[in-house]
Amino acid sequence: MTKKYTFVVFLLFIGISICKAQYNYQPGYAILSDGTRISGMIRIFDDEPWYNQRFIRIKDSAAFVKDPNVKAKLVKVDELKYYEVAGRKYDKVHYVDLENLQLKSLGTNDHMMERLCTGRINAHRFYQYPPDTEGYIGTEEDFKKKIEQEKADLRRGYKILTQKDNESKLQNAFDYDLQKYFEDTPDVLEKYKSGSYGNQPIVKRGLAGRMIAMAKKNAFKQEEADGIVAAFNDYNSKNVAK
Repeated sequence: MTKKYTFVVFLLFIGISICKAQYNYQPGYAILSDGTRISGMIRIFDDEPWYNQRFIRIKDSAAFVKDPNVKAKLVKVDELKYYEVAGRKYDKVHYVDLENLQLKSLGTNDHMMERLCTGRINAHRFYQYPPDTEGYIGTEEDFKKKIEQEKADLRRGYKILTQKDNESKLQNAFDYDLQKYFEDTPDVLEKYKSGSYGNQPIVKRGLAGRMIAMAKKNAFKQEEADGIVAAFNDYNSKNVAK
Protein backbone atom coordinates (compact mmCIF):
# COMPACT_ATOMS: atom_id res chain seq x y z
CA MET A 1 0.00 0.00 0.00
CA THR A 2 1.31 3.43 -0.90
CA LYS A 3 2.11 5.41 2.19
CA LYS A 4 0.62 8.88 2.38
CA TYR A 5 1.96 11.62 4.60
CA THR A 6 1.59 15.31 5.30
CA PHE A 7 4.34 17.82 4.68
CA VAL A 8 4.95 21.53 4.22
CA VAL A 9 7.02 22.85 1.33
CA PHE A 10 8.19 26.34 0.38
CA LEU A 11 9.23 27.16 -3.17
CA LEU A 12 11.56 29.83 -4.48
CA PHE A 13 10.74 31.10 -8.00
CA ILE A 14 14.30 30.66 -9.23
CA GLY A 15 14.46 27.08 -8.05
CA ILE A 16 11.05 25.80 -9.12
CA SER A 17 11.81 22.59 -11.02
CA ILE A 18 13.92 24.47 -13.52
CA CYS A 19 16.10 21.47 -14.17
CA LYS A 20 13.00 19.37 -14.91
CA ALA A 21 11.40 21.83 -17.33
CA GLN A 22 10.56 20.56 -20.76
CA TYR A 23 12.76 22.35 -23.28
CA ASN A 24 14.63 22.01 -26.50
CA TYR A 25 17.44 23.82 -28.30
CA GLN A 26 16.83 25.56 -31.60
CA PRO A 27 19.05 27.81 -33.78
CA GLY A 28 18.76 31.48 -32.95
CA TYR A 29 20.56 34.67 -32.08
CA ALA A 30 20.40 37.45 -29.52
CA ILE A 31 21.20 41.16 -29.51
CA LEU A 32 22.72 42.25 -26.23
CA SER A 33 22.05 45.58 -24.54
CA ASP A 34 25.33 46.96 -25.91
CA GLY A 35 24.42 45.97 -29.48
CA THR A 36 26.59 42.86 -29.64
CA ARG A 37 25.08 39.96 -31.61
CA ILE A 38 25.59 36.38 -30.44
CA SER A 39 24.41 33.29 -32.32
CA GLY A 40 23.96 29.67 -31.37
CA MET A 41 21.46 27.13 -30.10
CA ILE A 42 18.94 28.67 -27.71
CA ARG A 43 16.87 26.73 -25.21
CA ILE A 44 13.10 27.10 -25.48
CA PHE A 45 10.92 26.44 -22.45
CA ASP A 46 7.62 25.23 -23.89
CA ASP A 47 6.14 23.84 -20.68
CA GLU A 48 7.18 26.83 -18.57
CA PRO A 49 7.24 29.73 -21.07
CA TRP A 50 7.67 32.40 -18.38
CA TYR A 51 11.33 31.36 -18.18
CA ASN A 52 11.75 32.57 -21.78
CA GLN A 53 10.95 36.03 -20.43
CA ARG A 54 13.70 36.03 -17.78
CA PHE A 55 16.81 34.70 -19.55
CA ILE A 56 18.19 32.60 -22.37
CA ARG A 57 20.64 29.73 -22.33
CA ILE A 58 22.68 29.69 -25.51
CA LYS A 59 25.24 27.19 -26.80
CA ASP A 60 27.82 28.04 -29.42
CA SER A 61 26.69 26.40 -32.68
CA ALA A 62 30.05 24.86 -33.56
CA ALA A 63 30.52 23.48 -30.05
CA PHE A 64 26.95 22.14 -30.07
CA VAL A 65 27.61 20.15 -33.26
CA LYS A 66 30.59 18.48 -31.62
CA ASP A 67 28.83 17.91 -28.30
CA PRO A 68 25.08 18.62 -27.82
CA ASN A 69 25.70 18.47 -24.06
CA VAL A 70 28.16 21.34 -24.12
CA LYS A 71 27.53 23.83 -21.32
CA ALA A 72 25.22 26.70 -22.23
CA LYS A 73 25.89 30.35 -21.41
CA LEU A 74 23.27 32.05 -19.27
CA VAL A 75 22.23 35.52 -20.46
CA LYS A 76 19.73 37.34 -18.24
CA VAL A 77 17.08 39.84 -19.25
CA ASP A 78 19.16 42.79 -18.01
CA GLU A 79 21.83 41.89 -20.58
CA LEU A 80 19.41 41.37 -23.46
CA LYS A 81 17.73 43.69 -25.93
CA TYR A 82 16.21 41.18 -28.37
CA TYR A 83 16.43 37.55 -29.36
CA GLU A 84 14.97 35.25 -31.97
CA VAL A 85 14.64 31.48 -31.95
CA ALA A 86 12.56 29.00 -33.95
CA GLY A 87 10.75 31.81 -35.75
CA ARG A 88 9.73 33.52 -32.49
CA LYS A 89 10.87 37.07 -31.80
CA TYR A 90 11.34 38.41 -28.29
CA ASP A 91 11.64 42.11 -27.36
CA LYS A 92 12.58 43.60 -24.03
CA VAL A 93 9.47 45.25 -22.64
CA HIS A 94 9.15 47.12 -19.34
CA TYR A 95 5.99 46.10 -17.54
CA VAL A 96 4.94 46.14 -13.90
CA ASP A 97 2.40 43.39 -13.31
CA LEU A 98 0.31 45.00 -10.57
CA GLU A 99 -1.86 41.88 -10.34
CA ASN A 100 1.06 39.70 -9.36
CA LEU A 101 3.70 41.69 -7.49
CA GLN A 102 6.39 39.38 -6.11
CA LEU A 103 9.87 39.54 -4.64
CA LYS A 104 11.40 39.38 -8.10
CA SER A 105 9.59 42.63 -8.90
CA LEU A 106 11.85 44.42 -6.46
CA GLY A 107 14.53 43.90 -9.10
CA THR A 108 13.85 44.29 -12.79
CA ASN A 109 10.43 44.70 -14.31
CA ASP A 110 11.85 44.09 -17.77
CA HIS A 111 10.71 40.96 -19.57
CA MET A 112 11.66 39.36 -22.89
CA MET A 113 8.15 39.13 -24.35
CA GLU A 114 7.22 37.26 -27.50
CA ARG A 115 6.35 39.70 -30.28
CA LEU A 116 2.95 39.11 -31.87
CA CYS A 117 2.80 42.12 -34.19
CA THR A 118 4.51 45.44 -34.79
CA GLY A 119 3.46 48.69 -36.41
CA ARG A 120 1.13 51.42 -35.21
CA ILE A 121 -0.23 48.73 -32.91
CA ASN A 122 2.38 46.66 -31.10
CA ALA A 123 1.47 43.50 -29.24
CA HIS A 124 3.40 41.06 -27.08
CA ARG A 125 2.47 37.91 -25.17
CA PHE A 126 3.09 38.03 -21.42
CA TYR A 127 2.98 35.13 -18.97
CA GLN A 128 2.66 35.70 -15.25
CA TYR A 129 5.17 33.93 -13.02
CA PRO A 130 4.73 31.19 -10.43
CA PRO A 131 4.71 32.35 -6.79
CA ASP A 132 8.05 33.37 -5.29
CA THR A 133 7.17 31.29 -2.26
CA GLU A 134 4.36 28.91 -1.54
CA GLY A 135 3.32 26.85 1.47
CA TYR A 136 1.42 23.58 1.16
CA ILE A 137 0.14 20.88 3.49
CA GLY A 138 -0.90 17.57 1.97
CA THR A 139 0.38 14.45 0.29
CA GLU A 140 3.28 14.54 -2.13
CA GLU A 141 1.05 13.27 -4.94
CA ASP A 142 -1.51 16.01 -4.33
CA PHE A 143 1.26 18.60 -4.20
CA LYS A 144 2.59 17.52 -7.60
CA LYS A 145 -0.91 17.70 -9.08
CA LYS A 146 -1.33 21.18 -7.60
CA ILE A 147 1.91 22.42 -9.16
CA GLU A 148 1.01 20.99 -12.58
CA GLN A 149 -2.43 22.60 -12.40
CA GLU A 150 -0.89 25.95 -11.46
CA LYS A 151 1.48 25.75 -14.43
CA ALA A 152 -1.38 24.85 -16.78
CA ASP A 153 -3.35 27.85 -15.48
CA LEU A 154 -0.38 30.15 -16.05
CA ARG A 155 0.06 28.87 -19.61
CA ARG A 156 -3.62 29.50 -20.39
CA GLY A 157 -3.73 32.79 -18.52
CA TYR A 158 -1.32 34.77 -20.68
CA LYS A 159 -2.03 38.38 -21.59
CA ILE A 160 -1.69 40.14 -24.93
CA LEU A 161 -0.16 43.48 -23.99
CA THR A 162 -0.74 46.20 -26.58
CA GLN A 163 0.17 49.80 -27.33
CA LYS A 164 -1.00 52.05 -30.14
CA ASP A 165 1.26 54.82 -31.47
CA ASN A 166 2.90 56.65 -28.55
CA GLU A 167 0.73 55.33 -25.74
CA SER A 168 2.78 54.82 -22.61
CA LYS A 169 0.42 52.37 -20.92
CA LEU A 170 0.23 48.73 -21.94
CA GLN A 171 -3.32 47.42 -22.31
CA ASN A 172 -4.40 43.80 -21.99
CA ALA A 173 -6.18 43.16 -25.30
CA PHE A 174 -8.45 40.55 -23.71
CA ASP A 175 -9.94 43.16 -21.37
CA TYR A 176 -9.62 46.38 -23.38
CA ASP A 177 -12.22 47.85 -25.75
CA LEU A 178 -10.24 47.39 -28.96
CA GLN A 179 -12.87 49.23 -30.99
CA LYS A 180 -11.07 52.39 -29.85
CA TYR A 181 -7.95 51.23 -31.71
CA PHE A 182 -9.84 50.68 -34.97
CA GLU A 183 -12.06 53.78 -35.07
CA ASP A 184 -9.84 55.50 -37.66
CA THR A 185 -10.04 52.49 -40.02
CA PRO A 186 -13.75 51.69 -40.52
CA ASP A 187 -13.34 48.51 -42.54
CA VAL A 188 -11.13 46.94 -39.84
CA LEU A 189 -13.56 48.12 -37.16
CA GLU A 190 -16.54 46.56 -38.91
CA LYS A 191 -14.74 43.26 -39.51
CA TYR A 192 -13.68 43.15 -35.87
CA LYS A 193 -17.19 43.95 -34.64
CA SER A 194 -18.66 41.22 -36.83
CA GLY A 195 -16.10 38.62 -35.73
CA SER A 196 -14.67 38.23 -39.23
CA TYR A 197 -11.13 37.82 -37.89
CA GLY A 198 -12.15 34.80 -35.83
CA ASN A 199 -12.77 36.82 -32.67
CA GLN A 200 -16.04 36.85 -30.78
CA PRO A 201 -18.37 39.38 -32.47
CA ILE A 202 -19.18 42.60 -30.66
CA VAL A 203 -22.92 42.88 -30.13
CA LYS A 204 -25.06 44.88 -27.76
CA ARG A 205 -26.73 42.54 -25.31
CA GLY A 206 -27.92 42.28 -21.74
CA LEU A 207 -25.94 41.06 -18.75
CA ALA A 208 -26.65 37.39 -19.47
CA GLY A 209 -25.52 37.81 -23.07
CA ARG A 210 -22.32 39.56 -22.01
CA MET A 211 -21.57 36.76 -19.56
CA ILE A 212 -22.07 34.15 -22.29
CA ALA A 213 -19.77 36.09 -24.63
CA MET A 214 -17.11 36.30 -21.91
CA ALA A 215 -17.40 32.57 -21.25
CA LYS A 216 -16.90 31.88 -24.95
CA LYS A 217 -13.82 34.08 -25.02
CA ASN A 218 -12.34 32.17 -22.09
CA ALA A 219 -13.24 28.77 -23.53
CA PHE A 220 -11.77 29.61 -26.94
CA LYS A 221 -8.97 31.87 -25.79
CA GLN A 222 -6.43 30.87 -28.43
CA GLU A 223 -8.97 31.45 -31.20
CA GLU A 224 -9.77 34.85 -29.67
CA ALA A 225 -6.06 35.67 -29.47
CA ASP A 226 -5.52 34.68 -33.10
CA GLY A 227 -8.46 36.86 -34.13
CA ILE A 228 -7.17 39.86 -32.19
CA VAL A 229 -3.68 39.55 -33.70
CA ALA A 230 -5.17 39.13 -37.19
CA ALA A 231 -7.10 42.38 -36.66
CA PHE A 232 -3.94 44.14 -35.46
CA ASN A 233 -1.97 42.94 -38.47
CA ASP A 234 -4.72 44.03 -40.86
CA TYR A 235 -4.84 47.45 -39.21
CA ASN A 236 -1.05 47.83 -39.37
CA SER A 237 -0.99 46.87 -43.04
CA LYS A 238 -3.48 49.64 -43.79
CA ASN A 239 -1.80 52.30 -41.62
CA VAL A 240 1.78 53.52 -41.80
CA ALA A 241 3.52 53.67 -38.43
CA LYS A 242 3.99 57.21 -37.13
